[in-house]
This record gives sequence, structure tokens and C-alpha cells, in this order.
Amino acid sequence: MQPIKLICFLPGIVLVLVLAVFIVFSVIRRRKMRALTKSIDDFLLTGALTPFSTEDNMLGRLQSGICELENRILQERSFTQKKEKENTEFISDISHQLKTPLAGIRLYCEMEQSGLYTEKELVLIEKMEKLIANVLRLEKIRSDAYEMHFRLCELSKTANEIRAVMQPIFPGKEITISGSAAMRVDPEWFSEALGNVVKNACEHTGESGKISILIESGERSVSIRVQDNGGGVPEDELPLLFDRFHRTAFAVPASAGIGLAITKAIVEKHHGIISAQNTGDGLCVTICLPVIDANMKI
Repeated sequence: MQPIKLICFLPGIVLVLVLAVFIVFSVIRRRKMRALTKSIDDFLLTGALTPFSTEDNMLGRLQSGICELENRILQERSFTQKKEKENTEFISDISHQLKTPLAGIRLYCEMEQSGLYTEKELVLIEKMEKLIANVLRLEKIRSDAYEMHFRLCELSKTANEIRAVMQPIFPGKEITISGSAAMRVDPEWFSEALGNVVKNACEHTGESGKISILIESGERSVSIRVQDNGGGVPEDELPLLFDRFHRTAFAVPASAGIGLAITKAIVEKHHGIISAQNTGDGLCVTICLPVIDANMKI
């Protein structure tokens, strides 16, 4: 009778063994997936590469593919940084070559005080000097020539400081601020980026123009919207607003079309994006910044 009973229980025993093997393999696979996920996080945080796998299975091929992708990302990053550095050096060389003759022209203009167009010439020289300095500055930002010092800042405080600076320059404008959020930014650089957007809004609104700054905090990002009632810009110009040297049809005469390009470069160094869209009565510029952990490399 005992062999018969054993035969009766055999399918159940086999099923239990199969389930046990399945559970063991599932646990092992989960552990490997957790290790792979941690390895990807380590690459994002510290740049440490995921090790290449020699296992000939789906998970091993996935790990090897991730390793290859990370290597390509590092190669592309290195290539881009090299090209940006070369571009910055090229712009720097040209800038220094232009500064010397400009200084000479300024000197001669200042000596010839009785000249009919001396005052206009000096204004044009000053504008050119400022343009050269800003172009060089923009390229240095893009090539990481400036070191950013990130710390936790209250963005509403930054916005209030910008309003305090803009109010005397544009006394007729109404600048309102709503919302708040704490973000890790470089205080000086981010203040300049947001200040450029607010200044642009003030310049493109009427004497009693209204500019609102709305700060909204989400789970993984923070957005800052600068809305004005200046009528907006032509739709075909929206994609060009942040391009170097682009000037809209309504740009002020003194504008060189580089302030918003500098703003975009600064925002990108904060791993953010900037965009613009026309609304009912004006232009809305949105800066979106990701919430980055304090220990992440930036």
C-alpha cells in the first residue's frame, strides 16, 4: 500500500518542487534587477559605469546593453564638452582681438570732443563692447567655464529681490509675485536668468504694464511662470526667442538679442528647460526645474 500512496502524492511533490524552483529563480532575478537598477542610479549620481555582463541570458544582455549605452553617453558628453571648449576659445580669441581696436577708436573719439558725431560714435562703441562681453559670457556658460555653486534657496525671495531692482527702472509697471518653492540653484546665476525674463517682460509692455511671477512646486519639478500683458509675439518667432542675436519686431533699440539666450544657457546648467507661449493678452515664459537630490552630481 505504501508505494501506491507514494505514487498518489508524487504529482503534489513535483508541483511543490517546481514552485520552489520558480520562487528561487524569481528571488534571484529580482535581486539582479535591484542590483542593475542601483547600478543605473549610481551612474546617474556618480558616473560609475554598470559592469559588463558575461551571462548569455536576457538579463545579462540587458546589463551589457546598459553598459554600452553608458559608455556612449560618456563619450558624447566628452566630445560635446571638447567642442564647446574649442568654440569658447575661438570666441574668446576673437573678442580679445576686437577689444584692442575698439579701445583705440574709443580713445580717439574721446580726444576729439568737438566732432559732430562723437557722442553717437561713443554710444555705438559702448554697445559693441557690451555685445562682445555678453557673447563671450554666453559661450563660457555653455562650456562650463564658470563654476556653479548650488544651494537651497527660496525662489519667492529671489523674485522679490528682482522686483525691487526692476521697480525703479520701470516705475509704471505692476509686478506681482505668487507662490513659493525651495530649490537648489546657484543664487547669482539663477537670479540673472529670471531677471532677464522679467526685464524682457517689462520692456515689452505698455507704460502701465502688468507682469506676474507665479511659482509652483510639484513632486518632481518646480515651475516659474512670468506672464505679461504686452500682446505677445508672432507665432513664428516663439521658437526663436531664446536664440542668440534674435530680436523681435517689438524689441527695444538697445537690445542685442542675447539676454534670453544667456537665460536659456543658465537654465540648462540647472538641468531645466525654458519655453514661451502666447496667452490671451501677452507672453508667458515658463522655467521648469527638476527637483534634484542634494547628493546628485550637478
